[in-house]
Amino acid sequence: MKKYKVIIIDDEPLAIDVLVHYLKRFPEFEIAKTFINSVEAFKYLNENIIDLVFTDIAMPQISGIEMVKLTQNKTQFVMVTSYSEYAIESFELNVIDYLLKPLSFERFTKTIERFKFNIQEVNIKEKDQEKSFFIKEGDEFVKVFVQDIDYIEGMKDYAKIVCGKNYYLALKTLKSIEEKLSSSDFIRVHKSFIIPLKKISQYNSKCVLINSHEIPVGNSYRNQLKEYLENNKL
Repeated sequence: MKKYKVIIIDDEPLAIDVLVHYLKRFPEFEIAKTFINSVEAFKYLNENIIDLVFTDIAMPQISGIEMVKLTQNKTQFVMVTSYSEYAIESFELNVIDYLLKPLSFERFTKTIERFKFNIQEVNIKEKDQEKSFFIKEGDEFVKVFVQDIDYIEGMKDYAKIVCGKNYYLALKTLKSIEEKLSSSDFIRVHKSFIIPLKKISQYNSKCVLINSHEIPVGNSYRNQLKEYLENNKL
């Protein structure tokens, strides 16, 4: 089981006790340390890898808001406070959640679920970033990351792979490329076009819009695309 390391920062020992009690109900979380001194917590965060921090906002020396600003690239934060007025500022700093004291276990559970979901999203993005393949251009091989692809256009005996302002020409048929791409990530919308599903920003009966590129949708591919969009609508 993956263990997530947690620290708690609060100048009220009773508030720390509540969080410790709640966290012990989740075996996947390991409490690395608790702090009543924010300076010591800041030093610890800079010297150790921590997955999640629960911090009070009204802390002497280094406030919870300041702590997030100083270390937000190192870990993720949940704000635990008696004050509601810092919520907007906290969420603008991309904290996981904002909890008001006194804290119920039911509300705490939702925070844990939110953290787990966020971790899953990060892991998916990291895996997507790792996906790549090589294209031979002349005597060189160029690595193309799947996440960078805007669309692929078939042009007789080769394919044009468009990635933002750049493009690459591969001596492959569109069909052979389609077979190598994940069907859950890409879809063929025309006899000459393959697109990444996650990058669709707009669709009408004739075309889809991807990063300012208008991609035509063929009649025989329209139903499959519409089915995907229907399954992913609110």
